[in-house]
This record gives sequence, C-alpha cells and structure tokens, in this order.
Amino acid sequence: MVTTAVILAAGLGTRFGKRTEKIPKGFIPVGGKPMVIRSIETLLSCGITRLIIGTGFGKEAYEALGDRYPGIECEFSPRYAETNSMYTLFNCRKVIGNDDFLLLESDIIYNKTAITELLEDPHPDIMLITPVTKFQDQYYVAHDADGRLVNCSTDRTAIDAQGELVGIHKLSSAFYKRMCRDYAAKADASPKLGYEYELLHMSQALIPMYVLNSTGTHWYEIDDEQDLNYAEKNIVPYLD
Repeated sequence: MVTTAVILAAGLGTRFGKRTEKIPKGFIPVGGKPMVIRSIETLLSCGITRLIIGTGFGKEAYEALGDRYPGIECEFSPRYAETNSMYTLFNCRKVIGNDDFLLLESDIIYNKTAITELLEDPHPDIMLITPVTKFQDQYYVAHDADGRLVNCSTDRTAIDAQGELVGIHKLSSAFYKRMCRDYAAKADASPKLGYEYELLHMSQALIPMYVLNSTGTHWYEIDDEQDLNYAEKNIVPYLD
C-alpha cells in the first residue's frame, strides 16, 4: 500500500506577481485555505502518512508545516531558480529512498476522488488525467488501447488527445529509480526539463506508464489570478 506522497513545490510562481514575492505559490489561499494545506489534508485523509516536499523559493514556509503535520519532510533544492520540476524530483531521491509514492504538483486543488482512484488502481505506475478542464496552459495526453502513455503536448492539435494531465501520479520505487538513472545522464544538459516529459520518455522507451482517465475528479491548476478566480467559482464548491 502506498503511504508516501511527494509534493513538488520549488517554483517561483512569478505569474502571480506581488502575491508571491513573500510567500511561495502553494500558500496562496483558494476558497479560504492555502493550496498546499488543502493537498496535505486530503492526502492524510486518504491514508498517506509520509509527506515529502521538494522546496525552493520560500522553503521556510514549507519547513514550518512540520510543526503542524509531523509526517512532513522537506528537501531543499539550492538550484531551484535555474532548474525545473524534474530536477526537484531528482533532488528528492535520497529522502524518498525505496518508497512507492504519489507525486503531486503544489499548485493544484482537487477532490479526494483523485487520490482514492489512483491508490485503488492496480497499475504500480499511473498518471491521472481527466477530460479537458483548464482553459489555459493545458497539457494534453494520449494513450494506446492498453492504457499506456504514448504522447503528450501543450498543443491539442499535435496529438490524438484523450484527456488532460492533472498533475497527480502514482510511481513505484522501481520506476522512479530507473527514471532518476535516466535523468542523471542528462541533468546538466536539461536542467529545465519538466518531470512530465521524463515520464513520457520512460513510457515510450523503458517502463510503461499507464493512464487513468477519471470522470469523477474535480481539480484545477492555479498559475495566476485568472486561474484563481475561475477555481474559486467553479471548482471549490465541488471539493471535499
């Protein structure tokens, strides 16, 4: 049973302007509660007992959460300003150890169904997608007849998209370790690589990553004020 979750939270959140000059994006309140707190409380309610947060800007705010939630461990990435999400995930490899885990982005809100469906799915390595939800910055996903991830793109017309990436995944220790070995060989050349592109490469060339297309998941990724306004009006009322 998976009882560990890894939250990627090293980003600068510059699209929020002055809002993120003093606090990291994950602490922006949505419906009266910071995004990261919503995520932590949902994960705990689903049986997650260990929470690893990959931090960068505003690391002290995440570290302080350990006083409120004893299961939290933070791993700081000193290169956060010059790297991207795959480097943050790679930087967490020692603290993750041999655990299977859920992988989440810090700037999403979601209902409990997103977690329970992933935990209940028999595949050890699986990506959560939904029918297209977001009106900007979408990341589209295509899979084959067996449910294996075969392509992804920010351009919906470039692939035969069956859904949109949510930003929540389940990864086995074996998959993650293979992923880290692959990325280690190109980390210096690709410091800005997004973890989703490494997942795609793994699925295409090394180990299958499966796709779960959920119609019961309510979620939203919040990158700026427009996203925040939309989420508060259209998503928050459906959250647990």
